[in-house]
Amino acid sequence: MRTTDIHAPQFAKTILGPFNRARLGFPRHIFTGAGGIGDAVLCTTVLHEFKKRNPSSRIGMHTPYVSLFDRNPDAGFIIPPARALVSGFLHAGLDFTRLAYSSYDPATDRDTPLKEHILATICRIAGITGTIDLRPYFFLSPAELAAGRRFEKQIAIQSSSLGSLYTMANKAWLPDRFQWIASRLVPEAPLIQLGSPEDPPLEGALDLRGKTTLRESAAILANSLIFLGGVGFLMHLARAVDCRSVIVYGGRETPELTGYIANANLTGPTPCSPCWLRSKCDFGHECMNMIPAESALEAAQKLIALHGTPLETETANL
Repeated sequence: MRTTDIHAPQFAKTILGPFNRARLGFPRHIFTGAGGIGDAVLCTTVLHEFKKRNPSSRIGMHTPYVSLFDRNPDAGFIIPPARALVSGFLHAGLDFTRLAYSSYDPATDRDTPLKEHILATICRIAGITGTIDLRPYFFLSPAELAAGRRFEKQIAIQSSSLGSLYTMANKAWLPDRFQWIASRLVPEAPLIQLGSPEDPPLEGALDLRGKTTLRESAAILANSLIFLGGVGFLMHLARAVDCRSVIVYGGRETPELTGYIANANLTGPTPCSPCWLRSKCDFGHECMNMIPAESALEAAQKLIALHGTPLETETANL
């Protein structure tokens, strides 16, 4: 799905096109994400797999989440967003491949169901063939990594993803169950709560909701025994820095299509699952309610015992 910047008048494309391509080192491809920050993390898989096949090619990324790609050796350059008029001239003559893996119908509140893993889908869009690793990537400096260790041992946790750009009530688990688990994990290691200020606070955890940058969050995850939370940005970020996670999936979607095998993925297999609905539910979120806190705690303890071992990585053949 290749597009050119719609703001650029034709004369600008003709005159500035060669200049812009030369200015960026004659890139072979420029990719752009299709959604929020979690989708931007997924784009790192495309950059990595494309660079692996084309080591001498210059690859670009158009994104508002510039810091996510800092120190990323697979990204030749980053194009941040610009105002419409400025964008028309800076992007004139450039082709962008939009990594859109699904579409949303507001009338039904449903996302288009995926037919293969989300990373396989966007790699196909990018024209990648062969075997790919189903995981994203994030790169930290030694100083950043050291700063992310707040305790000798630590566990990262998020109580909700309702503060995200695209709010989905069908991804939310019960806050009191997160609190129940938090109270029992504190003896294992100090808890650090990440996320947005809108997330319910967890008693006993170091409250860093809304107080960390993207890179600081990544560094904390990289130093944590595990991450515990729901489907979303921090789940993908944790995998990008090799942190195992306990993810409460429920039944909106399946981990086989959006998750990682190194994680403990807790599902609610109701007859209506997977529904791919964002917030609408006619069954009282049964798929979430049927997942007991005890199951998440048991999964967390098993993953903590695996800390320090290499994470399993699933592959797909395109």
